[in-house]
Amino acid sequence: MQPRRLERCNLQACAALFAQVFSSVPWNEPWHADGALARLEHFFESPGAVGVVGLGEGEELEGFLLGNLEPYLDGKLFYLREMCVATHRQGQGIGSQLYGVLEEELATSDVRAVYLATGRDIPAARFYQQLGFRCSEGMAFYAKGLMGD
Repeated sequence: MQPRRLERCNLQACAALFAQVFSSVPWNEPWHADGALARLEHFFESPGAVGVVGLGEGEELEGFLLGNLEPYLDGKLFYLREMCVATHRQGQGIGSQLYGVLEEELATSDVRAVYLATGRDIPAARFYQQLGFRCSEGMAFYAKGLMGD
């Protein structure tokens, strides 16, 4: 796998992969490529956007991550908004490689911490824990549905 900086030309392929992966177990969310593209474009066009893609043989997209740098006190934080690895490539080190490339880049940008949100009882939680992430003891993630959710 060849990790590279995510560019606008990668967004269509990232959206297709995102829709496929997050429509499957364990998320089972009803994503379609158009909605996924709108989400990824929003993050990509936001200030401080940083993303990495992993391309395999024949330039096939194997995974990606995307998030944003944020000013915080005397440094920056990075909010990892989306990370996705092709279902048939999960568990093969792709995600760890992508995150390693991101962390190397962030280390040169005065980034103090990386944070993210994911489900507690899904394989992604264990993956992030293996990368050194932990559930914050001092912070909580709150959500309130507005459309009958």
